[in-house]
Amino acid sequence: MFTYCPPKGSCWGHVIRPKDPIQAKQKLNAFFELYFERLNPEWNPTRQFSLSLGWRASVLPNLESPEYLEQKVLFIVTGDRVMFVGGLWIPISTTESASYEFLGRFSADAPFKMSPKHFKVGTLGKSGKMAWRKPDPDTAARLHQAIV
Repeated sequence: MFTYCPPKGSCWGHVIRPKDPIQAKQKLNAFFELYFERLNPEWNPTRQFSLSLGWRASVLPNLESPEYLEQKVLFIVTGDRVMFVGGLWIPISTTESASYEFLGRFSADAPFKMSPKHFKVGTLGKSGKMAWRKPDPDTAARLHQAIV
């Protein structure tokens, strides 16, 4: 499993592209609609709002475990920025090539610029909790190749 977690110095999140608020809203809505469960697309692009969304199972290749779909991703949108509180977790295999193809499409569709250096890999620890670590060199190279 992956998580996308920008450094704490980027606490203001990622800039939404394009800069025009109406176009940014349209692109963000299309992105949410494509990858996440339904949301109410009526929101004011000049105001802050937050929403918790679950992944669409139909878009994820090699789903790590179905119970991960019950967890939600918390987004905060403030004007021209989007933040992922606690990281943007992606419940897909870290070994399958289809996962990296998905990450390439996902980052290309995202209305913000993603960087492969902000990914971490999750492994289930002895206590049953997820432990997040930097990717090993092979995984990091695959991420760099997939996310341009």
